[in-house]
Amino acid sequence: MNHIYLIEDDVKLAKLIQMFLLKHGYTLDVFNSVTAYQDHQATFIPSLIICDVMLPDGNGFELFKQLQNEHTCPIIFLTALDSNQSQIKGLNLGACDYLVKPIMPNLLLAKVNAILRQSTINNQHISEYKQLTLDHQNKTISFAKLDLNLNENEYEIVAFLVKNAPHPVSREVLFQHVIGREYDGLDRAIDLKVSRLRKKLTALFNASYELNCRLDIKSVRGKGYCLDIQTASDQ
Repeated sequence: MNHIYLIEDDVKLAKLIQMFLLKHGYTLDVFNSVTAYQDHQATFIPSLIICDVMLPDGNGFELFKQLQNEHTCPIIFLTALDSNQSQIKGLNLGACDYLVKPIMPNLLLAKVNAILRQSTINNQHISEYKQLTLDHQNKTISFAKLDLNLNENEYEIVAFLVKNAPHPVSREVLFQHVIGREYDGLDRAIDLKVSRLRKKLTALFNASYELNCRLDIKSVRGKGYCLDIQTASDQ
């Protein structure tokens, strides 16, 4: 699941965009000012950033360089400034698109989908972390060349923990990413999925006697979940 940062000072509009994109499979962090963005502690790594130009304590053009330095994802400007010069400035800075308010929700969704599709094409489909190999196109993961045979939710859990490694990911963040809705503080769906995944990994590695390494998911008290990778040198 792709995560989006939305930097937008219009609280009502930001909420509408968040609810609309959430319904279409995206999760969002929303910041209503430059300061709110700069003061936040990262929970998700964004796949896309949508940034307003006119903000109460600065503007998106000035913030753009920081966004570029901190993230490698595409950036869209969303603003009421419809002059050609403003659009040219935004695109020349390096933004991948410049959307003028008011924008129809379906057009925004189509733009987001298209940009993320292109971003996926431009990125490598295979990534590696320690002894894990992730095929993002086919959504498969192997560990020490052993296919983990994960379902889609299990793939999303492991892939997201890899993406944030070595830092733990909170239950709330993992819930939102995998389940696709806001965490209400009571729903234990993500805990059940992690528990089943742990049992699956334990059974898999217990059956693979020749492997001298193991993969597990560790609970970090007060912080959430992270990967626990044991290699031959650790044993």
